[in-house]
Amino acid sequence: MGSPKGHKKKDNGLNHILKYTGIFGMVQVLNMLMNIIRNKIAAIFLGPAGMGMLDMYNKASNLLSQSTNFGISISGVKHVSEVSVQNDHAKTLHYATTLRTYSVMVGLFGMLACICCHWLLRDSYETVNFLLLSPTILMMAVTGGEMAIMKGTRRLMRLTKVSVLVAFIILAVFAPFFYLMRSQGIPWALLVSQLLVMLATLHYSTLGLPYHIALFSRDHLRQGLPMLRLGIGLIIAGLFGQGSTWFINYFIEQSNGLGDVGLYNRGYTMAVVYASIIFSAMDADYYPRLSATAKDVTLQNQTINHQIEVFVLLIAPFLIFFAIGMPLIIPILFSKAFVPCISMSVGALLFMYFRALCLPVSYLALARGDSKMYMFTELVYDILIATVVPIVYARWGLTATGFTISACGLLDLLMIYGLYRWRYHFRFDFSYLWIYIIHGVLLGGAIALAFTTHGLVRWVCGCTLGVVSLWLSFHILSKETDFIKKLKNKFRRHE
Repeated sequence: MGSPKGHKKKDNGLNHILKYTGIFGMVQVLNMLMNIIRNKIAAIFLGPAGMGMLDMYNKASNLLSQSTNFGISISGVKHVSEVSVQNDHAKTLHYATTLRTYSVMVGLFGMLACICCHWLLRDSYETVNFLLLSPTILMMAVTGGEMAIMKGTRRLMRLTKVSVLVAFIILAVFAPFFYLMRSQGIPWALLVSQLLVMLATLHYSTLGLPYHIALFSRDHLRQGLPMLRLGIGLIIAGLFGQGSTWFINYFIEQSNGLGDVGLYNRGYTMAVVYASIIFSAMDADYYPRLSATAKDVTLQNQTINHQIEVFVLLIAPFLIFFAIGMPLIIPILFSKAFVPCISMSVGALLFMYFRALCLPVSYLALARGDSKMYMFTELVYDILIATVVPIVYARWGLTATGFTISACGLLDLLMIYGLYRWRYHFRFDFSYLWIYIIHGVLLGGAIALAFTTHGLVRWVCGCTLGVVSLWLSFHILSKETDFIKKLKNKFRRHE
């Protein structure tokens, strides 16, 4: 930061991160709104049984896709970005062909697996309807490959357009099928919507990179093997996470019934899932940028620390207002029956603060193509949370469970920082440690207020902490970037 040149680089990095975090955050909010509307339409025309059937088909297709696509849609981003940064169009097009070839191959494999699986699941699904899902597995693989190409080649505005278009396509297709065919239209709606999503994605991704596959080319098949190995590691790591989630839910169900399972999942959703909107730009923007710096440790550390700074500045005020407003938010989004999960949600908010400090670093293993390290850290965390959470829940209930999730997030942060410092020479930038400490103290104060005060005192004191945190973030971003200044100028032009 001492030299003007270094400061200019930092400005450019923070401006870029702010821009695309905001863009993809808004896209994520739009997707959530479309999902709410889609669920409302499904509830009206399908009823509870039809919505249950929709969930079953969605989960079946997603599970088959995730277990047969070998993580190509994620691992492909790293390899495409490494080639794209060389600014060699012919080489980029060549590797795009490799990725597309593997996408079709794993898609055909998934399609065949879906056809075979209908014999095992014929008691739960109608055979003809389930077979209709098989082409969607292929189309999901092709779509994932094209999205990886756009992410790797940093065509982020095209990616944004596709994401917005997809949200409207799914809503536009589902509504008439549900209205005209009721529950019988579910597999047809999934098939047609996925076809349109694939075509829309292909339209944007093939601009400048014409579509071509080479199923029988040894060169392309050999070139894609590292991508496949990393993808397999991602699948195994994902299975670890799914397994730990299933075990926790099973333990709670066996202990106190499905009611507490619902409370736990709603509490986790409020504290973790909704707050994750801030992280929505990770896969689309940050992961390709970090992958492109894998051979430059200095640039790698700078990229990671910039991302950490922006995430903390954005998420800290959000979490403070969330902690204070949780008693109001949960009854509105769900019902008064879910009030018991409020204390768990508030206690788990620190997890997201630690996540903001940890997540940008954890992507380093993926950017380096080190699937073994990624699997190891995921396995350790999943074993930790699957062991500790059930024990704490059984002894002290949901409130203590929320704080336990936060404690597991802190331990994961310390493990990631230690291992990645040793293996990848990651260095944390201590120049802004004071900012992270202040935001952490403000968040801790808001959580304490949420548990110890009520009524006017809670709202006045809590909102004061939120305003202080918001002012601090706004002040730092205004000082270090011109992003806030550009926003002000846009609002002035519209006045």
